[in-house]
Amino acid sequence: MDELKQTIANNLAEYRKQAHLTQQQLAEKINYTDKAVSKWERGEGVPDVLVLKELADIYGITVNDFLASHPVQRKKLRLKDFWAKRWLITLLSAGLVFLIATIVMAVWWMVAPADGREVAKYAYITAIPVALIVTLVFSCVWGKLWMRGVVASALIWTLCLLIHLVLNDVLTNYAWMIYLIGAALQVLVVLWFVLIYFVRRSKQK
Repeated sequence: MDELKQTIANNLAEYRKQAHLTQQQLAEKINYTDKAVSKWERGEGVPDVLVLKELADIYGITVNDFLASHPVQRKKLRLKDFWAKRWLITLLSAGLVFLIATIVMAVWWMVAPADGREVAKYAYITAIPVALIVTLVFSCVWGKLWMRGVVASALIWTLCLLIHLVLNDVLTNYAWMIYLIGAALQVLVVLWFVLIYFVRRSKQK
């Protein structure tokens, strides 16, 4: 068991160096402390399977590569390309939402030209929170904790804007109050992500 721990420790350190990452930089990517990373690389502890899988995804290898007892072979780790592909997928997915909104606007414009401008306005404004929902899903899978918080906050305020525009024609004097609800939700989102952060920190100790 001690031999396996040391093998994993050596491989963790080797792959991190190949990726040109410091212990601090790696810790930030996986939402752990640099002390935890240092502990793993000294063989004083072993990350759980989920963390090993996350590290393997970052380095573009498999979990089994961490367990290999032979010297780690140098690989061309294209870390920037790996993250660029993830962001490209996210942007393409969000762009697809706006493409659908454009198609809806164009079709409506041809069917009912008189209402075309009004529909165009709502089509694109509606597309913004939908695109942010798509982005939030991908950030929950790939992104860091702070990224999720930023996207979630943007989603709250774009939804408030959309609801304000919809209700403005009906409740002219009170539609602005939707932003009070948005402010309360924003506070809850901040507190939620702060709670998650401290829970993760406590688990690492």
